[in-house]
Amino acid sequence: MWICLSGQLAAAAAAPSDARAAFEAGAKAFGAGDYERALAEFERAMSLRPSPKIHYNIGVCRQQLMLAARDRGDEAAESAHAAAAVEAYKAYLREVPDAEDRLEVEATIRDLGGTPLTQFQLKSIPFPPADAAPADREGAATTPGPAPTPPVPAPDPAPVAPPPGAAAPESTSPVEGTPLFRGRVGATFGLNGQPQIGASRLDGAVQGFAMARLGVLLGARRRVYLGGAGLVAGAAETAKDKLALQMQAVMLDVEVLHPVGRARRLEIVTGGFLVGARETLRIRAEAQRPQCAAHSSGSLVSQRGGAGAGGRVGLHVLLGARKNHEIGVRLSSAILGFGQGTAAAGCEPPFSQLDVPRARWLILVDSGYSFRF
Repeated sequence: MWICLSGQLAAAAAAPSDARAAFEAGAKAFGAGDYERALAEFERAMSLRPSPKIHYNIGVCRQQLMLAARDRGDEAAESAHAAAAVEAYKAYLREVPDAEDRLEVEATIRDLGGTPLTQFQLKSIPFPPADAAPADREGAATTPGPAPTPPVPAPDPAPVAPPPGAAAPESTSPVEGTPLFRGRVGATFGLNGQPQIGASRLDGAVQGFAMARLGVLLGARRRVYLGGAGLVAGAAETAKDKLALQMQAVMLDVEVLHPVGRARRLEIVTGGFLVGARETLRIRAEAQRPQCAAHSSGSLVSQRGGAGAGGRVGLHVLLGARKNHEIGVRLSSAILGFGQGTAAAGCEPPFSQLDVPRARWLILVDSGYSFRF
C-alpha cells in the first residue's frame, strides 16, 4: 500500500513539471521553425496536462505543416494536416465556447481549405513554478493515509514568447497576426488626367487634387473597406486668358484588401467607387470676365453636375508596431457623364464651346496616409 501510494504521488508531482517542459520545448521549436518537433512536444504536453490552448497551438503547428506539404506538392499530407488543424481548432472552441477570438478561429477553420496561411501565434497556459516542493504542488503530505488532495494550480507564469514576427495581442487575427481594426481615416493627394479635354482655351486637362477619406473595415478578418471621400480638383495657371476647369466630387468606395508577405505589412488593393461630381469654369481676373458670367462674383462662367463610376488598384504599406499606419499609392480610372450646364440668360453654356465633352474618362494617381483605428 505504501509503495503504490508513493508511486502515484511521485507521478502526480512530476506531471506538471514534465508538461511545462514539453510546452516550453514546443514553443522553442516553433520559434525555430521546427514544426514537426513543436507538434510532438505540444501533443506530449496535452497528454500530461490537457488544456484548450494546447489544442489551439496544435492547430497552429498543423497549419504550418500543411503549408510545407503544399510547397513540396504533397497533396495527401496537405489534406491530412488541414483536417487535423480543423479538429484541433474545433476542440479549442468546444472547451472555450466563449473565447474572445471565437470569430477569428472560426474564420481560420473556414479558410483552411483555400487561402494559404503563413503566420500564426501561440497561447501560454499556467504551470506551477518549477522550483515548488512536491508537497506544495500536491497539497498533501507524502505519508500513508487518506487519498491526496488534487494539485492546486499556481498563478500564471510569464507568457511564452511567440515566434519572431507573430503578434501577441488577443485582438489579432490567428491567421495573420494583424490587429482587427474597425475603420480608417486619411488624406491623399494626386493628379487627375482627362485626355479628351482640349487645352488650347482652358486649364484643366491635367488637375491636381486633394481627397479626404473615412470608412469602416468589415468582415471577420477586416479585409473589406466601405467608406466615403470628398475630392477637390483644380488646374495650375498656364495663361491668364484661359478659363480654369475645376471639379468637386463625393465618392462611395468599396475596396478589398489582400495581405501579402510573411509579415503581412503589404496589402494589394482592388476595388471600385461611385462618383457624384460638380464641375465649374471660372475666370481668374476681372479683365477676362465674359458678358455671360453665371454668377454675380464674376468668376463663375458656367457649372454643371454629373455622376459616374470607376475602379482602382493599389498597394499599401503598414507601419508601426500595431500596423495601424498606412502609406498607400493607387491608380484609378473612371467614366463620368455631365449635364448641359447652366449659364446666364441668353448665353450658351461654354463647356460645349471649349471642347469639354459631357461624357469622358479620367485617370487618377494618388498617394497618401491613413490611420487605422
